[in-house]
Amino acid sequence: MTAARHRRARGFATVGIMALSVSMIAGGTAFAAAVPQSVAEPPSVEQASPQVLTVAGPVALVDLDPHGPNAVEDPTTQVAQHIFDTVVKHVGDEYEPSLATAWSTPDETTWQFTIRDDVAFTDGTPLTAIDIKASIDRVKALDGPLAPLWAAVTSAEAPDPATLILTTDGAFGGMLTNMSLLFVTPAASSSNEGFFRAPIGSGPFKVASFEPGERLVLDRNADYWGGAPSLDQLVITEIPEVSSRITALTTGEIDFTWGLPADQLPVIEVTDGLTLVTAPSYALYYQWFNSTHKPFDDVRVRQAMWHALDLDTIVSALFPGVGTVSQSSIQPGVFGFLAQQPYSYDPELAKRLLAEAGYPDGFSTSIQFASTCCAGIRELAQAMISQWAEIGVTVEPLEKEQAQWVEDLLALNWDMNVAYNVTTTGDANFTVGRLYTCAANRTGYCSEELDAAITAARGSLDDAERAQHWGEAQTIIWEQAVGVSIMGVNGTYAMNDRVQGFVPPASGIPNFTSVTIGG
Repeated sequence: MTAARHRRARGFATVGIMALSVSMIAGGTAFAAAVPQSVAEPPSVEQASPQVLTVAGPVALVDLDPHGPNAVEDPTTQVAQHIFDTVVKHVGDEYEPSLATAWSTPDETTWQFTIRDDVAFTDGTPLTAIDIKASIDRVKALDGPLAPLWAAVTSAEAPDPATLILTTDGAFGGMLTNMSLLFVTPAASSSNEGFFRAPIGSGPFKVASFEPGERLVLDRNADYWGGAPSLDQLVITEIPEVSSRITALTTGEIDFTWGLPADQLPVIEVTDGLTLVTAPSYALYYQWFNSTHKPFDDVRVRQAMWHALDLDTIVSALFPGVGTVSQSSIQPGVFGFLAQQPYSYDPELAKRLLAEAGYPDGFSTSIQFASTCCAGIRELAQAMISQWAEIGVTVEPLEKEQAQWVEDLLALNWDMNVAYNVTTTGDANFTVGRLYTCAANRTGYCSEELDAAITAARGSLDDAERAQHWGEAQTIIWEQAVGVSIMGVNGTYAMNDRVQGFVPPASGIPNFTSVTIGG
């Protein structure tokens, strides 16, 4: 992965860190043994400032449950990777050991994992295969956004603390992908009421305090089995307005932010003391049609709506240098990606398709989106609404709070939906296999042909076969216009020059475990 890095001269002192140091000392935190005042000598070595990183993302953090309804949302996943561990890690195109040291497939319906014996949760309780089994069972029982990934798993067993055995209803090639996203929580307590207000994990940080929608403070886990992070503390704060986040960054109130709209990036580039990092990501803006609502039960209407959109103009105008018109329902670089034939911008064709479907004069409908979804979502929705108006389709924008949007989305209580998705695992199964099956019922579109392609992709242990079937699935989704794949976007990260060691992830979800604060 490449990243364009823009540097400017340092222009800000370490105000935030110094203030925090003073606050800690004033609050009674001791950094050295007490010495009688009459014999005290000035220290010969300057006391190092604590390594505290304060960040503010584009979406409010309201939940720390990595298995719950917000499990695949950017802030929940971003925090989960700091508090919990996964069974394996997805690094580039490979899967590497994490909680599991080894795995095998004794037969096509069995996966066996050997679990480390030197990992403990931050309360000192050993982490074993029993906790991993319980985490899988919990994801399935909650029936949330991650549950479809585990539909093929018929049983999870832990015959001893170091062994996990998963049985599937057929060959299942997506197991390692799933294991790279399974955040493991303690079996003994994760079902307790209130547990996820201050959850216990085994990751590089531990929860110090949490105020939903406002502030999360994570302290360094000095005993982390994978090596303690350099940061002493990671603070995630809520600053909803983009302009306010940029101001907070320039004044030193925060050290890092991401998900900035394209028109704000030049501000970062010309501001002394700040660094801008951009990098390709697996993130994609998309729009769905609810195929259970007329007129979107007709493929001609769905195709007409796509042909009415001049996506090249929309993307270049609203997301210059950041967005690229999508070529499929997943991004290039994701395993299984297959580029599709673009839909032409052709309003006259769109009108003919509407007339053939029985709507020569157009129709009225609505489109929903979450108020805190992502950069430029309002402007994107309005641009699409304006172009649909040109073919006689009147669209009402429905901006909803995040919780209401999620509730309505899952209940299919919408006509059209525009949102943002990241194929977090880098595998097509996470997006195509999780969201587009009849069983998932996320758009109201159900196709035996599509289900068969997804089943075939999941049911192969051969990567070439899996990629072929994922390509077939994408072609069906595209040609049937289940939704409009609008654009992929680069990850954008802005930080104080003192932030060092940050590596931009393909997922677009920042990880701060490797970060340090310079002088």
